[in-house]
Amino acid sequence: MRLSQFLIQNQAEILSEWDAFAATVSHEGKPLDKKTLRDHAAEILRAIAEDLSQPQTPQEQEAKSKGEGERDMAPSAAETHADFRMMAGFAIDAMITEYRALRASVLKIWSSAGGGTEPEDLRDLTRFNEAIDQSIAESVGRYTRQTKKSTDLFIGILGHDIRNPLGTIMMSAEVLIRSGQLSAKAAAPIMNSAMRINSIIEQVVDFTRAQADGVMPIVRTPGNLADQLFKVVQETQIRYPTRVLQLRSVGNFDGSWDEGRVGQLLSNLLGNAFLYGSRACTVTVEMSSNDKDVMFSVHNDGTPIPPADIERIFQPLARGSSIDTGGERREPSGLGLGLYICREIVLSH
Repeated sequence: MRLSQFLIQNQAEILSEWDAFAATVSHEGKPLDKKTLRDHAAEILRAIAEDLSQPQTPQEQEAKSKGEGERDMAPSAAETHADFRMMAGFAIDAMITEYRALRASVLKIWSSAGGGTEPEDLRDLTRFNEAIDQSIAESVGRYTRQTKKSTDLFIGILGHDIRNPLGTIMMSAEVLIRSGQLSAKAAAPIMNSAMRINSIIEQVVDFTRAQADGVMPIVRTPGNLADQLFKVVQETQIRYPTRVLQLRSVGNFDGSWDEGRVGQLLSNLLGNAFLYGSRACTVTVEMSSNDKDVMFSVHNDGTPIPPADIERIFQPLARGSSIDTGGERREPSGLGLGLYICREIVLSH
């Protein structure tokens, strides 16, 4: 009996093993009944059996082995299965494990029934594995796309629903200052806290986008980088009026880059330099260039970063150790995303 026929005639036994295995898969959702555990397993199995019964060209075989086989516009059973597993709380690796178990169950039951002994059985087995791989590719692709939609929604909520009321707080504080109802000194904690919240939102949005897309999105435009970074230095000096900040530049800085992102990079580095460096010393920004590259560095004085922390502090949600700078013990602040975002901006360029 060919494998395609075997799958149809022994569907009940195969799906029973699917049920038993699916029930053992650990997930964060609510407990699933037998019907929910099976969901679209029968449709997936029928689709594989139908595929095995159809003739296949070498080109179609190669495409399928890469998960690029032809498919209808409507969601396949494997894609719908991914939707249901995602809603049920299954992680993507748990869903892949289900397919591995399905493959193992079919081969065990087929072998017990005497399958795999004829020359054409090897061709059937090869095509069965390709069909399973195609189903995995469809499920994983669907799961990934749905996850990205959720990520985009999260970014949208942060970018709109939280920033808007935060902007209202900041504008209201400014109105109260101008009208004389609130002194600048009294309003300072409000403005500083609002700016801090806004910075946290920006970091979370950037982190989420970089994690979802695999790279920090940038938009390059022609411009002079020294002009942009000079503005960032000026703005930073206003925020730290009692500190000494110097910018030195030598070279040509015309090029194509995302000036906003590079400005964000410098702003993050300067913030760290002021927070963790000695308050009595100058913070210096130095820019230089050659025929191919532009370099800039931020330097402060104080207790050096411990060698064990050098690599770790550029990882997301990681912070350096508490740093003693001139007798002051300063605990790390923020979410531990600033240097990670700096790294991603550099890598994107």
